[in-house]
Parts: sequence; structure tokens; C-alpha cells
Amino acid sequence: MTERDEAVVDLDRLEALASAAGLPIEEFLHAAAAAVHARRTQRPRTGSSLYQRIQYAGGLRRLVNGLYPRVLADPLLLSYFKHLTDQDLQWLRWHMLTLLAVVAGGPSKYQGRDLYEAHADLHITGEAFDRVAWHLQRTLHDLEVQPEDQQAILAAVQARRDEVVTFEEFS
Repeated sequence: MTERDEAVVDLDRLEALASAAGLPIEEFLHAAAAAVHARRTQRPRTGSSLYQRIQYAGGLRRLVNGLYPRVLADPLLLSYFKHLTDQDLQWLRWHMLTLLAVVAGGPSKYQGRDLYEAHADLHITGEAFDRVAWHLQRTLHDLEVQPEDQQAILAAVQARRDEVVTFEEFS
């Protein structure tokens, strides 16, 4: 199926949903956009975990999938990743996803190597760590994660700084 065919199928689905709702497609689209906005801006239920508020593993997957293109395109970070194969990058994404699930209070148990051991030979500088954290913050913002949840995730990542930064820069 081509991209054009998929677009036609999607349009057909939209028209069918609008028809089922008894609305002209323009009204249906407006109502759908309003519902999405309301859902995104709705305050989380009291007692819901960070993992629930960021929409479970699907939200984390979107986060990781949004983060890595930014990180891999950053000239400051290129030297850390340029030697990795596609399979290595998939493995890296999986470990980041699992780590973020643990940080967010999800059911996952991080089963990767100890963070310090995994990063020891990579000579990661504080500047590089901060740059990845900056990309993470931008990705969280772009995904419209609530500010307090952004802060919680960034604080949890920042708490692991000493395990990841393995190279001290001397001035």
C-alpha cells in the first residue's frame, strides 16, 4: 500500500466516523481536535503514577523515539554514537526505554549493566550529559508532558549523573 493509498484509507475512516457521529466532517474534526486538547490538558487523576500520566510504555516509546534523532544529529554528541550499528542503536533505545520506565515508576526492572560500568569506557563528559538532558527536556516539552512530570523525569535522570559522567574535564 502506498502512502497515498494510506491517506485515502485514513480519509475514508474519518468520513465514516463523522457520518456515524452524524456530523459534517469539518465539525467532526473540530470536535476531535478539541477532545485531544482537553485530554492533553486535563489534570491527572490524584494518585496516578508518573508512568500512568506519561501513557505507560507507549508514551515512553514516543519519548525515546523523539529523543534519539535529536541526540544522533547533535554534532557535540556524534562521537559517542557514530560507530554504532543499527542493531546497537536498537539495543541502546531499549535500555533507555527500560531505564525511563523504572525512573517513571513503571513495572519494568532495569536489567542492563550497572550504569557506571556501561559508561565507564565511553569518556562521557558533563557537557555531553547535559546536552542529552537538554534534548530530553525538549522532547518532553514537544510531547506536551506536564511541566511537573518533565521536572520529575529530568530530576531522576540528573540523579544518575555520577553514574554516567565518566570523564572529568580539567580547565
